[in-house]
Amino acid sequence: MTKQDAGPRTGPGPAPGPGHARASRRRRDSAYPYALYLPAAVVFVVIFLVPTAMAFYFALTRWTLFDSTFVGLDNFRDFLAEQNLRIGFQNTIIYAVVTSGLKVVLGLLLGVLLTSRLRLRGFLRSVVFFPTLVSTVAVGITFAMLLKPQTGLVNQALALVGVDGRDWLGDATTALLSVALVDVWKGVGLATVIYIAGIMSIPREYYQAVAVDGGGAWHRFRHVTLP
Repeated sequence: MTKQDAGPRTGPGPAPGPGHARASRRRRDSAYPYALYLPAAVVFVVIFLVPTAMAFYFALTRWTLFDSTFVGLDNFRDFLAEQNLRIGFQNTIIYAVVTSGLKVVLGLLLGVLLTSRLRLRGFLRSVVFFPTLVSTVAVGITFAMLLKPQTGLVNQALALVGVDGRDWLGDATTALLSVALVDVWKGVGLATVIYIAGIMSIPREYYQAVAVDGGGAWHRFRHVTLP
């Protein structure tokens, strides 16, 4: 067969070779994964980028019912000049430190306790984790009833032992701590479960090595469990 018989020519230029076909296939294949990014990109732009840009615009303007005026950083100056801002920051820091610290410490202690040889270990684990499953709204309503100054069960229980109860949620000196402790009660179960999972993943050989060296419960906790 001669070159003229190899096949028809479709144009005056040279016939496309195998390299051209591979390049076209690569372009076609590479376009397919990029198309998969489009839905996520649209969601990202609509839900994140657009609200973020609008938030910056609103922060730099002053709005009335019908129009807006660009004021620059005046809104931030007014915010920082607010007298109650310091109190808000202080309460936020206290709340964060109390709740986070107690969840970590109590979760660790409960995790160690509930991985020991307790007879009711499974039941106690359920009791500790149960508050995590309760709705936050239900917890708020329940403790609002329990902490009422006159009819709350907490003050009634204190009255039985001769202690005068307080307005736990209405007094500025006790409201923050009361809410923080309720949050700890609700969230310590999750921290406990995480610690239990970590403690149970520790190889038993480590504890056996401490026992061979004559170490007690404190040494097992200090040198094996805590690290």
